[in-house]
Amino acid sequence: MASPLTPPRAHSCSAFPFLTEQEFESACCFLVDRLHLLGDSPAVGCWSSIQLTRKATGPILKISQNIDINHHDEDLMGSDRLDESQLELHEDDPEALVRRSDPRARLQVNYEIILSSTYQVPVLYFTLRHDSHPGPLGLDAVYRYLVSDQHTNELQSVGVMGSISFGYHPESGTPASFVHPCNTADAMRCIAGQQAVDPDTYLIIWLGLVGSRLGLHLPSAVFVANDQARTQGK
Repeated sequence: MASPLTPPRAHSCSAFPFLTEQEFESACCFLVDRLHLLGDSPAVGCWSSIQLTRKATGPILKISQNIDINHHDEDLMGSDRLDESQLELHEDDPEALVRRSDPRARLQVNYEIILSSTYQVPVLYFTLRHDSHPGPLGLDAVYRYLVSDQHTNELQSVGVMGSISFGYHPESGTPASFVHPCNTADAMRCIAGQQAVDPDTYLIIWLGLVGSRLGLHLPSAVFVANDQARTQGK
C-alpha cells in the first residue's frame, strides 16, 4: 500500500518568482510523492520513470518517457544527430533488416530539471534518443517529435519562455539541450499575478509553462491528487 500523501506546505515562496534550493527540492519531493501514490495507474500517462537525486550541483528531478514512431518517420531523421562521427551505416546488417520489419520504433526522452544558481529558477535539460542508434538526436528531431506547431516559432527565438539552447549539462558535463531560463521569472510573475504561490504550486505551474512546450505534459491525475492532499491537509 502506498504511503500517505504528505500535505502540502502552506508557506509561499520566500522570494517569488525565484526559488531557493530548499524550496525547489521540497517541491520536487512532493511531486514524486504524488506520482508514486498513483503507482502504475494509466492516468500517469506516458512517463516511464521519475526520480529525485542529489548531486554536487544540487537536487535533480529526472523524468523519462517513451514515444512510439513509425519507421517511415525514422527514415526522415536522416543524419539528424548531434555526433555524426559515432554513427555507421549497416546496409548489410541482417539484424537491421529484422528491425525494419517492425512498423514501430521508439524514442526515449530524458528530462532533467535543475535549479539554476544564476537565475534561481528551474531549468529543463533534455535529450532525445532513438532506441537503436547511439547518441542523442539533434534539434530537427526535437522540433519534429516534441514541439507542437503552436510553440515552434517561440522556441526558435527568445520567446515568452526563452529559446531552446545547446550546451553542456552542469552536472555530467555532457552535451544537452535546454530551455534558456532568461524569461522564466517574468513569465511566472505574470501567471501568478497578485496571488501567493507556494513551492509545490510553483513547480506545477512551471511544468505547464516550460515542460508542455517540450512534450513533458503533467499527468492530469496529479491535479486530482493535489486537490485531495490539500483537502486532507486542512
